[in-house]
Amino acid sequence: MQNYLSLADQIKILFDSVRHAEGRPFTLQEVSDATGISLGTIGQMRSGKINNPQLNTLRALARYFHVPLRYFDTKTREECFSLLADPTILEKPTLNEIAFRASGLTVQAQEDILALIKVFQEEERQRRETSKPSLPSSSSEFEHREDRSNDET
Repeated sequence: MQNYLSLADQIKILFDSVRHAEGRPFTLQEVSDATGISLGTIGQMRSGKINNPQLNTLRALARYFHVPLRYFDTKTREECFSLLADPTILEKPTLNEIAFRASGLTVQAQEDILALIKVFQEEERQRRETSKPSLPSSSSEFEHREDRSNDET
């Protein structure tokens, strides 16, 4: 079983990396007031005394810091920073949910899902190709079509 980055480290990265509009770090009190999570709970999560909070607590933190819930499923600091660096991450809710749900599956199940995704990608590619209107492949072909239409008039 792979080790995950500790919740304390994940919370520390959030507080160190995500900044207030004024450019300063958020305070525990600001986060507590905005999320409804008690100041003590946030402090204990940050210090490592609480390492298995309720899902609603993680959801509230994810919303507040504008990160996907799967942020809390990261295994490395690099994964955390990667999620924080992608400005479009929250614009892809379905993709985020797929990734989050797949992360709890066995490697074999993840490989099976990846194979299914590849099948869907190929079907979409074929659908796009068959629905494209055919365009002249060269200007001479276009001119040839124009000549025929002029002959008919």
